[in-house]
Amino acid sequence: VGAMGRKKKIGGDGPGGQDDDAPGAAAGSSSSAAGDASASAVAPASLPAGAAAPSAGLQTLLANPGLLLSNPLLAVQMLNTGLLSNAAAAMAKAAPPEPLQQSIDPDVQELCDHFHIEDRHVHRLNEIMKNRQETFEGDMLKLWEKLEDAREPAGLLVVKMREMEEGTFIGKMKIDKELATMVKKFGLDHMAESRLSDILARFEPQKKAEMYAELEKHLEVSNRPSAMVMMLLRKIADGASLGRPGPPAPGSYLDRKMREQARDKDKDRDRDRRGGDRDRRDGDRDRRDRDDRGDRDRKDDRDRRSRSRGRR
Repeated sequence: VGAMGRKKKIGGDGPGGQDDDAPGAAAGSSSSAAGDASASAVAPASLPAGAAAPSAGLQTLLANPGLLLSNPLLAVQMLNTGLLSNAAAAMAKAAPPEPLQQSIDPDVQELCDHFHIEDRHVHRLNEIMKNRQETFEGDMLKLWEKLEDAREPAGLLVVKMREMEEGTFIGKMKIDKELATMVKKFGLDHMAESRLSDILARFEPQKKAEMYAELEKHLEVSNRPSAMVMMLLRKIADGASLGRPGPPAPGSYLDRKMREQARDKDKDRDRDRRGGDRDRRDGDRDRRDRDDRGDRDRKDDRDRRSRSRGRR
């Protein structure tokens, strides 16, 4: 009977084979799970260790200051109890830091906006120009010139930034006296002047003077000096000899000078011819004057002789 009673007790625990305490255990486990879920929902993972997360209602009040302003008594009570300050501090610690905005130089931004440069290149150029403050103005002017003439400004800018990083980029230089004289003498255009200035800036003063003297001979016989400069740029950049200049082309600087000299010689000949004619006229006038005086003298002699014979 005892054995049968124990078997009945074990077998009579219920149809599912569970005892009478099972529902209570299940309820307890579900309530603990719900509590853990609610705790995890209240406490964000980004809160510091040991910090208590503010309740949902308090977070709503902090997110909407207008609610506190509409209920001053509640705001004073929260300040007195320190609840407001503690909650604000907890939320400040939990909030992720705002990323720092990199400031872009206005000149760099204007250049990149004008040529529609991508942001990644804008930031790269800005970082490069921070280390080129001594040549900043000349570098930016040279970039403007180069990108204005470029078919693909963004691609050329990448090339020029690489040159800056390698130390081979040369900004816009102040035009020297020799080049200024040559530009005025032959009427070189802006592109020829700029390219010539960039290349000649690499040479030592003595070599530069030799290149100027040789280049001037070629420009004197050319009727398109700017085009001649562009044709000779490769040789000038290599420091090679420009060769022997050809004969003066019609309309070239030397051709105009030769024509002016020829006109001056013609004017001198005309002046000499007119001067000779004037001398001849003066000589003829002098002879006529002498002849007139001689005639008057001979007439006076005849008159004197006639009066002498009359008195006799």
